[in-house]
Amino acid sequence: MRAWGFPYMKLMHPFILGGVATFFAFSKIQDTMCEAEIYANNPNNPKYAEIQARKHKAEGHH
Repeated sequence: MRAWGFPYMKLMHPFILGGVATFFAFSKIQDTMCEAEIYANNPNNPKYAEIQARKHKAEGHH
């Protein structure tokens, strides 16, 4: 690893932490929206099969 001639991480750590926090915040928002009723029944939803299986199980079907 290259040795930097100036305190690189001291200057960049707020931006790195902000990027990580933004990534996880948007990930949580996306998961929440995928579970929302308006999108849950859309076959284009990446979690459609999982949601339908859960709904099917909750209704008492085998």
